[in-house]
Amino acid sequence: MLNKPIQRLTQLSDIIFAVTMTILALGFDPMPDNPELSENVTDWLLSQLPDLAMYVITFVTIAFYWLTHIHQFKYYQKTDSIHIFLTLFSLMFVVLLAYASDLSVFYDREFAVQTFFSLSATGIGLFSSAAWIYGTYNRRLVTSDLPDATIRDIRQEGYIEPIISLLAIGGAWLASWGWTATFVVGFPVAFLIQSKLTNSKDDVVPIGDRNLHAS
Repeated sequence: MLNKPIQRLTQLSDIIFAVTMTILALGFDPMPDNPELSENVTDWLLSQLPDLAMYVITFVTIAFYWLTHIHQFKYYQKTDSIHIFLTLFSLMFVVLLAYASDLSVFYDREFAVQTFFSLSATGIGLFSSAAWIYGTYNRRLVTSDLPDATIRDIRQEGYIEPIISLLAIGGAWLASWGWTATFVVGFPVAFLIQSKLTNSKDDVVPIGDRNLHAS
């Protein structure tokens, strides 16, 4: 059974992910008051498409990081101060990504804002990966029999989103629409890679789960 500190860290992480993904919708403009014609509603909906696109990009980015977070915490058996702070810094960037999303709505296709968003997204992955590397070094926070292949696969999985985010900066430098295009193309690639890595880990049962089934 997991000890209380790791349980509380898991709960805090889930809350921050859930709240951040929820507040993204608050960035949408309010509905127009008493629209007289249906054409007004149509025009208003069309005007919301850029905001909706930004919402989808941010939501899916956070969702991919949450999946990686789930895969990592599936194997943690305990935590310590260094691991907690690395995880908290990762969560700090999760919240910062919501702010970066708002900036992207107000300053559409601004290179500096797109770069800020990408760096915020990268920060989530860097600290999350650092926490995993720290926790699995010499099996510090995981079970002693956790396979090297599982550790490697999850570590590689944590690199996917930061790489896409950094490539998006290059796309934005080439063209104003290149930033969005990089994420649109990168998401399916990330999904395929994560699905493949997840399937390779499904046959591995954490020691805590084995004990649970045995009891």
